[in-house]
Amino acid sequence: MLEPGASDEAECDPLSYREALEQSCYADWKEAMWAEFRSLIENKTWTYCSTVPGGSHPIGCKWLYILKTNPDGSRRFKARLVIKGYEQTDVGETFALVAKLVSFSTMLALGALNGWEIDHMDVVTAYLNPPVNDDIYMLMPEGIEWLDPNRAASMTVCKLNKALYALKQAPRLWYEHIDEFLLSVGFRK
Repeated sequence: MLEPGASDEAECDPLSYREALEQSCYADWKEAMWAEFRSLIENKTWTYCSTVPGGSHPIGCKWLYILKTNPDGSRRFKARLVIKGYEQTDVGETFALVAKLVSFSTMLALGALNGWEIDHMDVVTAYLNPPVNDDIYMLMPEGIEWLDPNRAASMTVCKLNKALYALKQAPRLWYEHIDEFLLSVGFRK
């Protein structure tokens, strides 16, 4: 781990898995990748496969790295596995509704005028929660040999069960997932 106050810019935010391997703080990046991988496995994000059905082609994935500075000045190594959504072809509907700023401002104004209690929340890893409706296959992430040594060598691709960041359908899948949940607990549009 870099010492607080150290400013070795060459050791920050590698652009690839190979760059992370070459840094002196590789152990910290490895720990960050392990935390992300563990989260994806616990969420049952994919199933290992040995072949891809005819007509399908697996999409690549990539590790993204960022060195974050906490409010107390300490540093946190963060790794995220993202799919290369730009490689996707034959993608169905991707549109997802979003709130307009004017709607949000109106809601806050009404809350202030009427003395309503207003709460907010952030769904951490929102795009990783909804199930994937289509058969989407991903190439194995770099580092899988040490991340999951129990994976059979014949398993060369992953079939996505849930969305990953940068998947073109992820925003729409999340919208459908949260919409269904909110309607099931009594909310109305």
